[in-house]
Amino acid sequence: MNKLFKTLSILAAIALFAIACSPQAAVAAPAEVTYQAVLGKAISDDNVASFIASNECSSAASQFQLCQEAGVALWIDPNQKVNTVYLYTDASNGFAAYRGELPFSIDASDSMADVEQKLGQPRVEHAPQAGWEPGLPDAGASPDHLRYWAVYERFGVTIVYNTPFANDKNATIHSILVTK
Repeated sequence: MNKLFKTLSILAAIALFAIACSPQAAVAAPAEVTYQAVLGKAISDDNVASFIASNECSSAASQFQLCQEAGVALWIDPNQKVNTVYLYTDASNGFAAYRGELPFSIDASDSMADVEQKLGQPRVEHAPQAGWEPGLPDAGASPDHLRYWAVYERFGVTIVYNTPFANDKNATIHSILVTK
């Protein structure tokens, strides 16, 4: 009996070793669909449908798709197109932090001063070595009295800060809204 058990153990070990060492067929991971690929597209578009399905989004009313694990919410306009993408830069309101690339080289850890510098313009049009003017928003408000919304219409971006004050240059980013 011991001899049979020993023989079977050796055969099982050889089989496991052969399986572990054999070349495995490479399975291509599905291409990741980014928020840029869904913005401005119809909700019936393949990229949008794939984004919603792969991120397990849930519908809130008929206007929103909430993709909480991805840190994204999609606002659907009356024409059934993705009009605005909300990117949460930190985990809040039941959303995970968005882990993808943010627009205009903005980093989730940027302060208001950092964002204004990145969205700025040269002081002298044809002499970039003269430095940059801060990119002040085209409009701003604190509609909920908790956060300041800096609207950069020229870029189609709204930065929502974790402060109600427009002059708090150390404020951190709560979320970014990108509009088509």
